[in-house]
Amino acid sequence: MSWKPDAPSAALSDPVVSDTAFEDSTAFETSTAFENSSAFKNNTAFKNNTAFENSTAFENNTAFESTVGFENNAVNHTMLNDAAPSGTALRESGYDEFGDALTQALFRPADEEYPSGERVGALLAAAFGAAPGAVALVRDHDHRVDFLNRAFRDAFGLSAEVCGPLAGLVPQFEQLGLLDALDHVYATGTVFTAPEVRVTGFGAAKRPAVLRVTCSPVHHPEGGPVTGALVNIIDCTDQAAAVDRLRAGERRHRYAAVALQRSLLPQRLSQPDDLRIAGVYLPGSAEDQVESSADVWRRGNEPGEFQVGGDWYDVIPLGAGRTAFVMGDVMGRGVHAAAVMGQLRAAVRAYAAANLPPGELLLHLDRHAAELEGVAYAEGSVSAGACDFGALATAVYAVYDPDDRVLTYARAGHPAPLLRLPEGLVVELDAAGGPPLGTGEWTWQEACIAVPPGSYLALFTDGLVERRGTDLDVQIGRLREVFAGAPQLPAPRSGVRHGTRRVGPVDLVRDELLAGMDLPSDHDDDVALLVVHVPRWQGQRADLFRSAAVDLVGGTEIAAHARAFASGVLRSWHVGEDLCDAGVLAVSELVANAAIHGRPPVRLRLRRTDRRLIIDVGDGDDHLPRRRLANDTDEDGRGIGIVASLATSWGARQLDTGKSVWCEFDLN
Repeated sequence: MSWKPDAPSAALSDPVVSDTAFEDSTAFETSTAFENSSAFKNNTAFKNNTAFENSTAFENNTAFESTVGFENNAVNHTMLNDAAPSGTALRESGYDEFGDALTQALFRPADEEYPSGERVGALLAAAFGAAPGAVALVRDHDHRVDFLNRAFRDAFGLSAEVCGPLAGLVPQFEQLGLLDALDHVYATGTVFTAPEVRVTGFGAAKRPAVLRVTCSPVHHPEGGPVTGALVNIIDCTDQAAAVDRLRAGERRHRYAAVALQRSLLPQRLSQPDDLRIAGVYLPGSAEDQVESSADVWRRGNEPGEFQVGGDWYDVIPLGAGRTAFVMGDVMGRGVHAAAVMGQLRAAVRAYAAANLPPGELLLHLDRHAAELEGVAYAEGSVSAGACDFGALATAVYAVYDPDDRVLTYARAGHPAPLLRLPEGLVVELDAAGGPPLGTGEWTWQEACIAVPPGSYLALFTDGLVERRGTDLDVQIGRLREVFAGAPQLPAPRSGVRHGTRRVGPVDLVRDELLAGMDLPSDHDDDVALLVVHVPRWQGQRADLFRSAAVDLVGGTEIAAHARAFASGVLRSWHVGEDLCDAGVLAVSELVANAAIHGRPPVRLRLRRTDRRLIIDVGDGDDHLPRRRLANDTDEDGRGIGIVASLATSWGARQLDTGKSVWCEFDLN
């Protein structure tokens, strides 16, 4: 290779060839380009070594004079003397001095007092001596110094006459373990490179520095044993500082992205009366992240060395004891994916508040996703940062009704949830599926499954099961095995708390799923996991969960029958007197509205949990009531207002055969 960017490659890179090679060469004798050149015709230029002293070989050479690239003795003036100016972007400090010394040694004439072998030695000495990097040549297993260039001596404060073992001259080598590296080079005959060695005193200023140290074996004779080593040290302090600044900037950006992701996820999961729920979100790790994924959520999921994505989960109370579970994954990475995720999560909550069934909710969510700016190109790709119109996402939406103990769900391109029954059998809920959101109009089907007490439900994103080089079905099978063998404990009266985290049976199952899937520390896809437990209540706690229902047949007189039924049930449940009176009044208003404005059949259902009283009245008419401000002369329109003022909350939803109007009262 050329030693200088503007040096003639033939002069500096060609191997040294003996004079006899030119004496016997017919190529030069028969070449017409050199016929008129006395230097090459008689071969006196190389016999007497006067070619470069008198330059006769080039003065009369018409072949070179007629060449455009070498007119006016271009070899001497352009290639040797007209070097690129010093201080250019291609040169390091000391590069010109290094090149000048090398050129001088290369073109120094050889004679009897300066044979070719010494000429090559002088060439190497000039090259290493003026090189800008620190170079040392050591031999034997005690690392005795044979040669130190000026940069090495200046770097470690050594004089020109120093000699002896390297450990005595530069104690830092032994402290940093570089002498062991030299022993490794001697033993294996391979090159050893330490890319980042940090020292506290380097150069004349004794400043902290980051060095790249390369130790290369020296074989003598060629192909023989290793008799020494060449040590090359390059100061990479500026490069290391630049890399540190880049990493710090990336760390701040990741922190902001994960903080945004956290703010868009539920800060505290709702815990319905009849269920126990545990969730976790693990962002994808950065390239330099080495911490295990299990430790991330155990220490509280603080933002840091992670790559944010578009995974999310949510738990939405729907009223009357019903609860909705959402799990979704937006295509793409980074802040944009997290922002799209936040918009979809808000849309799901809005549609859920309207009590839409799962299939219809996904239909509206698909239309909403098609109107968003999507993230179709991953970071690092050719089209990174570009956005397509329409966001692609997968989602699963499920609703649990504690009265019927039934889960109704629909999926849009999302991995199927898993349901573990009390006997340990794991069922994959893949009956209702469809394409991802944002792909166009589609009618998502719904499916229902009974969820008996003692069951566990697991919803997750693909980051939990997908691994490079591993079949997805194999990973899902492994998840089913881990889920089936997760701890089964009775529901405690109150969860034990470790720090700020509640620990109960559902938390143990979640922990077992994460540990059993053995997430790699460098997983690049984020993971969301939601585990739902339907407890089997026993003993005195089972007495707190009661329900009663009655079908009411008749005209407006059914309101009186409903009041009598409600009064007897509530008193048997030992609710307070005030709550009993308020509950009976609410039952009277709701049943009267159903008798007057609805259609039979009318059904009254009362439920009590450990925290609230729920009153639910259904009829055969599908028109939902609205609360309005009645005028002084109106004879109706006040029933819903009375219920809303008495109850903690109220609502209405459509059923397959009519509607249901409900209200709730807090027991405390």
